[in-house]
Amino acid sequence: MDCVAKIFRNTIGSAVFLFFRLKKQRKPKSQRGTAIDDQVCPSYESRRVAMNQIEARYPLRDYQQNWIEQIVAAWNRGIRRVLAQLPTAAGKTVAVAHISNDFFKEGKKVLVIAHRLELVEQAAEKLSAVIGSTVGIIKHGFPLHPERNIQVASIQSLVRRNLAQILPSVGLLICDEAHLACASSYRQIFSFYQKAWVLGVTATPQRTDGQGLKDLFEHLVEGISTSTLIQQGVLSQFRLFATDQTISTVGIKKSRGDFLASELALAVNSQVGVADVFDNWRKYAAGLRTVIFASSLEHSKALAEHFLAQGVAASHLDGDTDLSSRRDILKRFRSGQTQVITNYQILAEGYDCPELECVYCVRPTESQTLWLQMLGRVLRTSPNKSGATIIDLTDNWKKHGLPDDERDWSLEPASAKGESHRSGLRQCSHCTHVFKPLDHEMVPVEVEVGCDGLLIGHHQAVCPHCGGVVQFQTSESKHYNRRLKLKESLHPSLKEIELVVSSQKISQVYALIVSKRLRRLPTQKAYSAIMMAFIEGIAEFTLGDWREIVKIVEPDISKPTAKAWQLYQEALGRHQNRLAALAHLQKRSQLRKNRSEAGAPDPSQNDRARPGRQNSSKLGNPRFQQKYAQEWKKSLNACSEETANFFRLHAGLFFVEKKISGAVNISIEVSEPVGLRRIKQTEIERAFSRGFDGQVNVMFRVSLNQSTVNS
Repeated sequence: MDCVAKIFRNTIGSAVFLFFRLKKQRKPKSQRGTAIDDQVCPSYESRRVAMNQIEARYPLRDYQQNWIEQIVAAWNRGIRRVLAQLPTAAGKTVAVAHISNDFFKEGKKVLVIAHRLELVEQAAEKLSAVIGSTVGIIKHGFPLHPERNIQVASIQSLVRRNLAQILPSVGLLICDEAHLACASSYRQIFSFYQKAWVLGVTATPQRTDGQGLKDLFEHLVEGISTSTLIQQGVLSQFRLFATDQTISTVGIKKSRGDFLASELALAVNSQVGVADVFDNWRKYAAGLRTVIFASSLEHSKALAEHFLAQGVAASHLDGDTDLSSRRDILKRFRSGQTQVITNYQILAEGYDCPELECVYCVRPTESQTLWLQMLGRVLRTSPNKSGATIIDLTDNWKKHGLPDDERDWSLEPASAKGESHRSGLRQCSHCTHVFKPLDHEMVPVEVEVGCDGLLIGHHQAVCPHCGGVVQFQTSESKHYNRRLKLKESLHPSLKEIELVVSSQKISQVYALIVSKRLRRLPTQKAYSAIMMAFIEGIAEFTLGDWREIVKIVEPDISKPTAKAWQLYQEALGRHQNRLAALAHLQKRSQLRKNRSEAGAPDPSQNDRARPGRQNSSKLGNPRFQQKYAQEWKKSLNACSEETANFFRLHAGLFFVEKKISGAVNISIEVSEPVGLRRIKQTEIERAFSRGFDGQVNVMFRVSLNQSTVNS
């Protein structure tokens, strides 16, 4: 950058002045990053003056200042593409605005890229406030102002514009939500502005497919942790409500590191009804401004309709909502006129609403990035907000942890070693890295027919670790057996997961660990020793206590919440077993004393009710039964007589979702799952394809009465 050369043209006196000034500002070694050196870009003096001018409007906190210094220090070492991580709601936009202002003062163009309208407008608003002048917006529906030195653009608009004409060069290219920058559209922009300094910002520097980001960025700056920001009061304290009856994702296919959307929607809608989602909200979040993350577009719409029918001001939001309606919905939500917003893949990333009090997750995900982004929406503080509430009907919180867990981020791809039992994994012959090929790499570059008549596909994949080309083969399966898809119905009851930490208990545990030298033992033996030492009061240990204990015993563990939950459950199990054993001993002692008075147990207590025939009119969801009554009748007419009679007596339509592609997801509630053994999946799909005039995916849901009887 030109300003780097300016530093070398400074007088010796200026260099000495900078040396002693920077030496005074040097950070301790314990802090991440390095202090600014004498090759600052933009120049140190211009940066100091610019910072003084805007400090009064948007002052930086210490951790933001340190974050900026680490970024600039990396640039001054010649590292052009820097990825900077800072937790959601920690002030990334304000910090980026300060950096942009520095380049603006140097007369250099700045381009900020976002991937959605809300993020474009949000970034433009904050940048304008910080620098004190209006910025340009490159987005459909907005007039161009190429004369403005700072431009905020949507990635979709950029790739369609003639950049050589409207914005031929920039000094700084900022990529918001940079974990999405692996898309080809971002790479196209990076390639066009090769001479620009690049800054990617995100709370979660991790791709959902595990491929890593080191091919796009050269250096990672990690910011302050979420737990520290919560302790400092910058982010909200939170409460967690969860259930033991979580949504099952067994058998759902995966694509690019997460569940296949169509199959996930069918599984979720087959297990949890919209009425159950509402009932739990009414118990634990009534009156709180809430964003619900649904499993599909139709699921989101159904939730909004049900909330409205129950008298709650609710709105649905998706990518097809027109711009004026979208703005109006978000404006009403922020003002409090709307209490609940249901959405699918629209508010998880970048949405800024400090007044948001509750996030409600009805969407299982394999992506830690998506999970943390969803939770981050509710952690912003607000004067009238007492705290944040998280409701999770899935296993997400156990699988991916809570927002205040410590995490080690990296540009390197996530290795799949140790998971070789999973289908689809390949090992690089060059560096032994184990990974899963991307979707387009599963398309064969060449196909041949084997001796048995089955197709053999030849593939090429690029190792995300070393960049080497990996060749592999796939073979057509000899066996293909379509099976009926069956999920049990859930009526999940929530409970608060206690996260409060007892300093007294932790002190006692720490003293035990030190005195007994438990750190020398294998971790499981250390945990067992702790449980035995505190067995009488072990049930009083909260999940928050166990999280702290895990951090003491295993300070380098990557997912402390998941491990703490296992120990919490194990401790409760041990406590219950102890109580049962004590009760048994007491009962046996009493029987010995009173043998003559001991009575026979009531045999009626061992009787189990036999499942009776359930009226099909009570099965299913009345809303969908009424809406698709003709399609249901037409489908049964296309079935065999035996199958049709079974459906009339023991089944009801529970959920229907029509996809844009024309396919239809159908969930059917049944009271006699044993009867499904005589029915073929091919018959069901053929009959319902005729009834619904399109390709269908059918999943069966066992009614609550039946699953309760058989439990």
